Amino acid sequence: MKRLQAHIKQTIHNPNHKDILSKSFGFIIFRGLGIIFGYAFTYLVASRYGASMNGLITLGFAVFMFASTVSTFGVDVHLVKYYSNPLKWKNEPGLFYKVYLKTFSLSLLITLILYLFRDLIVVQLFNKPQFIDVYLWAIIAIPGWTMIKLSAGVLRAKGLNNWFSFFNNTGKFCFAFFLLLVFDFILISPLNAIKAHFYAITFLSIIGFIVVYKNFKKITITGEENSWKFMTDSFPMLISTSIIVFLNWIDSFVLGIYVSDSEIGVYNVAIKIALGASFAMEAINSGLAPRVARLYYEKKRVELDKLVRFSTILNFIITVIITLILIIFNQFFLGLFGEEFKSGYWVLMILCLMHLLNSFFGSAAIIMQMIGYHKQYQYNAILTLILNLVLNFILIPTYGNIGAAVGTSVSLTIWFVLNAIFLKRKENLVTYFNPFSKNIR
Repeated sequence: MKRLQAHIKQTIHNPNHKDILSKSFGFIIFRGLGIIFGYAFTYLVASRYGASMNGLITLGFAVFMFASTVSTFGVDVHLVKYYSNPLKWKNEPGLFYKVYLKTFSLSLLITLILYLFRDLIVVQLFNKPQFIDVYLWAIIAIPGWTMIKLSAGVLRAKGLNNWFSFFNNTGKFCFAFFLLLVFDFILISPLNAIKAHFYAITFLSIIGFIVVYKNFKKITITGEENSWKFMTDSFPMLISTSIIVFLNWIDSFVLGIYVSDSEIGVYNVAIKIALGASFAMEAINSGLAPRVARLYYEKKRVELDKLVRFSTILNFIITVIITLILIIFNQFFLGLFGEEFKSGYWVLMILCLMHLLNSFFGSAAIIMQMIGYHKQYQYNAILTLILNLVLNFILIPTYGNIGAAVGTSVSLTIWFVLNAIFLKRKENLVTYFNPFSKNIR
C-alpha cells in the first residue's frame, strides 16, 4: 500500500503531469459551465415544447453552424497566430478592425443568400415547411456568431484564455438559457428558444467587441498589413475548421432530410448526454497541447512519452467511469427531458461506446497538430468526413437515428485509429492505452 501511495504521489507531482492538471482546470470550469447551460437550454426546449420542436431547433443550429464556419473564413484561427506576436498587437491593431468589417460583410452576404434560397432549402431539401420560422431566426444570428469567433480568436492570441473560453464555450447558452426563461415567463411560444439564441448571440457579439476594443485601447483602420491578403492566407484554416464543424453536425443535417422533427430531437438529446463521456478528453487536451509542443521541439523524448502515457491513462479511466454511469442510468438521463426521449436508448449506447473508443486511442489528433503534422491530420479528417457523409446517406434512410449514430461512430473511430497508427509509425509515439506499459512516471 505504501509503495502504491508513493507511486501515485510521484506521478501527481511530476511537473509535466501537474502542468496538464493545472492548465486543464480553467478549461474545465468554462467548458463545464457551457455544457451545463447547454443541457439546461435543451431541457427547457425539450420538456416544454417536445421532441419535434427540439428537432427543428437542432436542424436550425446545423444550418447556422455550417454557414457561420464559411462566413468566418478561418480568420479567427489566423488571428490567433498573427497577434500572438506582441509587436503585432501593439503596432497593427488596424488589421483586426479591417478584417472584422470585411468578415462581417461576408457574413451578411451569406445570410442574404440563405434568405433568398429559403424555400429551396426548407421545402425542397428538408421537406419541412414548419421549419421556416426557426430557419429564419437561425440564419440572422450568423453575423453575430461570426463576430464572436473573431473577437474570441484575437483575445486568445493576447493570452486572455478565460475570455476566449467564455465567448467560445459558455456565453452563448448561458445568455440563451436566461433569455428563454424570461421569454417563457412573458408568453409561452415555440419560437422562444430560437429567438433567445439570436438575442444571446447579438448581445455576446457586442460584449466581445467592447472587450477587444478595451485591450487594443483604440479603433483604427490604418496599418501596413494588407487585410485582403490576410483573409486569403486564412483560407487553409477555413478548410480545417470546416471539416471539424461538418463532422460534428453532418449527421443532424442528413437526419433533417430523411426523418421526422421528433426523431432529430431525440437524437440531439442523446448526443448531448453522450457528450459527457468526451469531457475528460477535451479538458486534458487543453493542458496537454502546449506541453506536447514544447517537449517535442526541445527533443525531450522520454518526458514526452511519459506525458502522453499519463494523459492517455487519466483520460481512459475517467471516460470509463463516466461511460458506465451514462449506460447504467441511461433511462433516467433520457427521461429527464421527457418520456418520448427514452426511445434514444440505442443512440446513447452507441455514442457512449464511440467516446470510450476515442479515449482508448488517446489524444492523437491534437498531438499531430502540435508537432507539425497538420497536413496528415487534415487528410485523415477529410477521409473521415467523406466516409461519415456516405455512411449517413446510406444508413439513415433505413435505420433513422440508429443509422446516424452508427455512421458517425464508425467513421470517427476509423479517424481515431488512423491518427494513432500514423503517430506510432512516424514517430514511434504510443498514444493508445497500453495496460502493459510501465512508463508513466
